[in-house]
Amino acid sequence: MMLGKCVGIGSSCEVYEWDESADKVVKLYHSHARLEHVQREFRNSSVACSNGLSVPRPYEIVNWGGRHGIVYERISGETLVNRIYESLYAFEPFDMEAEDHELRILAKVLHEIHQASTEGIQTSQRDNLKWIIGHPEPFSPEEVGALHAYMDLLPPKRQLCHGDTNLSNLILNGDRYVMIDWMHASIGNPEADVAEVCVSIEYAVLPPETPADVDEFFQTIRQAAYRIFIDEYCKLSGVTEAEIRAWYPPMAARSMASGALQAEQVEMMAAMIREKIVDQEAV
Repeated sequence: MMLGKCVGIGSSCEVYEWDESADKVVKLYHSHARLEHVQREFRNSSVACSNGLSVPRPYEIVNWGGRHGIVYERISGETLVNRIYESLYAFEPFDMEAEDHELRILAKVLHEIHQASTEGIQTSQRDNLKWIIGHPEPFSPEEVGALHAYMDLLPPKRQLCHGDTNLSNLILNGDRYVMIDWMHASIGNPEADVAEVCVSIEYAVLPPETPADVDEFFQTIRQAAYRIFIDEYCKLSGVTEAEIRAWYPPMAARSMASGALQAEQVEMMAAMIREKIVDQEAV
């Protein structure tokens, strides 16, 4: 087998064409990645695929040049986050009633995931979240402990959750919408998946190079984007907006743990988390 050209770069991996195949790619993890984590993603992706969910089909685990990797079905298209940026720069107005709006589709994709079988999924959502946000920065150890205690107040559920619903993980491929990156799939509360998306919308800070008129346009449509997504999910699932917002603190902390957010965004999220964990209010 041979690597083709690089077709994607993530925080933990690069994606290459696999043996010049038109329909396969290999996701190669950085050399420090642990085999057990790669095996977990392969297992989770296999479970999602066997459930009939719209995901890249996983074929095999490989090792290339000392790096672990997974060979996947190749999915062409653009990410939801790129599509949103295109619409912002084109100053496209939001049609609140459009059934094919991408954020409405995302709500439908997540609801479908949350109805699927959990058989084969071994990860506890709460344990995984506590591990991810277990580092004190920018919080003190006492604040991290309070955040963990806050999570323990949230009612437990046992549904399939994707675990990493940032807007880069939905690929738009014509009429097909494909959810990628199943490393953190778990058994838990679907409200957490939904809250991660809501937090990314409500607390988004556009890159500093964004033109002022584009940023101003984003501020005018931010609430509409939030409403399209959350109203659709609540309608489909019967979950309330309050139940989703109760998951804001841990999901904001999860996003902050990536180290990829701008300082302004981190500051806003940290203030929200501190206010919530001091009150210790959960649904």
